[in-house]
Amino acid sequence: MLSASVMEVLYWIAIVSMAVVLVLINAGIFAISIRFLKQRKLPLGIGAFLFSLFCFYLISLMFKQTFL
Repeated sequence: MLSASVMEVLYWIAIVSMAVVLVLINAGIFAISIRFLKQRKLPLGIGAFLFSLFCFYLISLMFKQTFL
């Protein structure tokens, strides 16, 4: 049987990796929004930019709740 300390380490590895993946995906959405704005696709660019900002806000709340 796995001990509680091993399960706790696996839990933290999963939490940290999920947070890293969320930040990377959100950074990609932010980069796409900048590209849309440069291509004069304003509704898509503004929508993706606002979505990305909102997601960064939610990720920061998750960091505060989980890690601090």
